[in-house]
Amino acid sequence: MNRSLRLVVAAVCVPTVSALAAALVCWPIHGGPLGPQLLVFGLILATGISAGLPACLTWLTPKNPDPEN
Repeated sequence: MNRSLRLVVAAVCVPTVSALAAALVCWPIHGGPLGPQLLVFGLILATGISAGLPACLTWLTPKNPDPEN
């Protein structure tokens, strides 16, 4: 997979997966007040993105060639 396609996949997938995880966690409290729902959703979304983006940047970084060869 080339680097630009990897970047697009990372930019789309990380927020999407984080939002899906937040929605699943917030589903049991969907009938409650909106404030706690937004707080929990925002915290999970922010945590997922802040943890996922560095992992994606590591994945996108080109591998260094072996200096001994």
